[in-house]
Amino acid sequence: MTNLSIAIPDSCLIESQTILDKSYKISQISRSCSIFCVNKIIIYHDSSVKAENMDKKILKTILEYLDTPPYLRKKIYPKMWILKHAGILPPIKSPHHKALIDIKKIRNQEIRFGFVVKQNDSLYVDVGLEKLIKYKGNQLGKKVLVKITNNAQLLAEDISKENVDGYWGYDVQFADSLSALLENTESEVLMTSVEGSQFTRHVNDFMSKIKASKNLLVVFGGPKFGLRKILECESKKISSSNNFMNMFPMQGTQTVRFEEAILGTLSIINNYLHA
Repeated sequence: MTNLSIAIPDSCLIESQTILDKSYKISQISRSCSIFCVNKIIIYHDSSVKAENMDKKILKTILEYLDTPPYLRKKIYPKMWILKHAGILPPIKSPHHKALIDIKKIRNQEIRFGFVVKQNDSLYVDVGLEKLIKYKGNQLGKKVLVKITNNAQLLAEDISKENVDGYWGYDVQFADSLSALLENTESEVLMTSVEGSQFTRHVNDFMSKIKASKNLLVVFGGPKFGLRKILECESKKISSSNNFMNMFPMQGTQTVRFEEAILGTLSIINNYLHA
């Protein structure tokens, strides 16, 4: 299965004026990434425009909040104005958003997200059961993915997403610039732009590269300027090695909105990845 990541600019909220507008837009991004099993969302700095300083924090906080199982949210996130409208946003309902269940129904080797706490000098993890489970690890105060063994006593230990079948949500991280991101990535890169070549003209060769790499990074420009302009502001140019492609040829609107571009692009790619 291809390890799928996307890169979005920290300016992507520049056209959203209120925290409600920003929250709803982020929710659309989160749902699109969850629908198409995106493993990582990278927020890169866009120096082509001056975005609000807080937008980057708002973007990361709400994206991570929506990906967090509901039973852990109150434990991880204090009341804050950034999450003012989080309660009205559409739920993700990804496979890792498991329900609260009776502890007697926990299966051996079950995988769940949890939050590590200290109690009586020992570490425990809250995984959405009626009581805490003994934790074999050292990540106090952190959200963790654990495997639960159900022998004589329930015990939870860390496990990485790479060692678990299925989709377990996305991680969010920052990149200092678009050019730095492109220079340091080991993934096959797809750069989306209305100025690019039509995707379907190159799809066979491109999919062969992805199958060899097993890693795909899809890069999106901002609401104000596309990838070419963003790179020019970093004194860089589109490299001939980059796959610079137009995902919406003959579009019937003057522009494709940022959240529409993510949903549409991932939908197109998904069909080829699973053909």
